[in-house]
Amino acid sequence: MIWLSDAAGRAESDRIALEIGAPPCGLLRHPRLLWASWRARATLRRLNRRLDAGPWAGHVSGVWLPPPRGTAAFLLVLIAWTAAGGRAPATRAMLPFASPSSLPANVAVAPPVTTPLLSALPPPAVSVPSPAPVPSRSRPAPRVAAEDITRGNITAREIAFTFDGGAEANVAGEILDFLQAHKVHATIFLTGQFIRMFPDLVRRMVADGHEVGNHLDAHPHLTTYAENHRQQTLPGVTREFLVGQLRRAEASFSRLTGQAMAPYWRAPYGEHNPEILAWAAEAGFRHISWTRGGGTAEDLDTRDWVADRSSRTYRSREEVAARILEFGRGRPEALNGGIVLMHLASHRKSDRPHESLPQLLNTLQRQGYRLVTISELLGRAQPDQASGPAAATRLRASAVQASTQ
Repeated sequence: MIWLSDAAGRAESDRIALEIGAPPCGLLRHPRLLWASWRARATLRRLNRRLDAGPWAGHVSGVWLPPPRGTAAFLLVLIAWTAAGGRAPATRAMLPFASPSSLPANVAVAPPVTTPLLSALPPPAVSVPSPAPVPSRSRPAPRVAAEDITRGNITAREIAFTFDGGAEANVAGEILDFLQAHKVHATIFLTGQFIRMFPDLVRRMVADGHEVGNHLDAHPHLTTYAENHRQQTLPGVTREFLVGQLRRAEASFSRLTGQAMAPYWRAPYGEHNPEILAWAAEAGFRHISWTRGGGTAEDLDTRDWVADRSSRTYRSREEVAARILEFGRGRPEALNGGIVLMHLASHRKSDRPHESLPQLLNTLQRQGYRLVTISELLGRAQPDQASGPAAATRLRASAVQASTQ
């Protein structure tokens, strides 16, 4: 168990160092991070089986223990010291970093807590009782209610086109051209990686009047949905991890443009749950999904990222436009308050959905729809969806903090 604890601590240290301290554009960072994450999870699973401490025993990796030989020698010294009438020294738990000064400025580190390592040992004739199992740490309860916005005011004839940018931008220029030609402002959710890789595109988005929201720094998975189709928070996803992802993307945008991000975010892969949404809300970001209709087959997710024509979710360029125009047909609200989801990259060589944007935007404008940003859409929403001053205050404070780092 001592060896497993030491191995788990070192594996977790490697993973966190790669996650926080590695250069964001390093070619080998992603495979190294995947290997470190797998190694940390595998070691923790072995330790969990030994400790039988439940699904959250992964937090044990934050405690440092010496290697087996050092432990045996240390215990022998303690026994000899105690037998001679000496007092047992004290030690303290350590984070798997060299020192707090090596951490980024936006990562909070709790002060180390000094605890006695051993109390006075019993006489040699009495056996030392085995240590109690390490208790698992429960996640702290979020302090803000979760919120997932999927639509604006259904009485207002407005639609918001939104675009996600992860790590590719092969159709971003064309999309910006189409939007500019039709004088349409959209909300674009960008990762920190996208901002650092395509600074000229980001500057153009701001210059053209588009609204930029948060898509996290590295587009990570947040839940187990890809494994079991359940939105259960992944073991490595904590409040600190999520807020760190939001803050790094926000800081990259502020450094590049001198402006603050809009107080909205969209979870990568659509993976979120009330716990994750509440953590982001505490950091000043409201989650924006897309509009869904009465059935599972009716929504405003264009599926433009699907490139396999044999897939049941593949939609041609014409089908994408038709599904948007026919959404809500026969109902009084129709498309009112709708939020459309598209992407700034495509793996298709032909039949690309974004190419239907000129015709689609023309048709919607002729039908009397205003094409607006998320902020404009929510400005006309019901009171419980209206952007409050508290969110704006938190955003401005975080922007000032990011610009000073």
